[in-house]
Amino acid sequence: MNIRFGTSHQYVFIHENVKHLLLIWEKETKKQLFIVIEEDHDGDLTLTHPGQLYEEMVLDDLDSLFFQTLITTDKAIQAVLGATFHFEGHLVGMYYERNVDHPTISFFYIEDGVLIDIPEHEYEPVAQAFLNKFPEYA
Repeated sequence: MNIRFGTSHQYVFIHENVKHLLLIWEKETKKQLFIVIEEDHDGDLTLTHPGQLYEEMVLDDLDSLFFQTLITTDKAIQAVLGATFHFEGHLVGMYYERNVDHPTISFFYIEDGVLIDIPEHEYEPVAQAFLNKFPEYA
């Protein structure tokens, strides 16, 4: 079974080790958050609404971080938060490029709601930690 939503704005992301689905309904300027439970390896998913308090808490934590414009030396990349995870006492955000077939992935430390560049010598260990924690994204 394939289900499609009446919005082109559907984002799956992981936060606090929980997979979420964010739906954005432009006409109503409304956001809905669901917890995603993978039932089996056939791709079956169960969406559960976690309740208004949980939804508000997660959106309050991530709303300003979710969509970012990442500036590189030669272009601006429209990116979406794909995951958060902890690495050596830091909260890390994994971002992927929006609306492309083979997105660029970038990592940043998140401190007080702000993205901080990861020092070059720490970047590879952070990326490896992500792959170890989420091997399904390798």
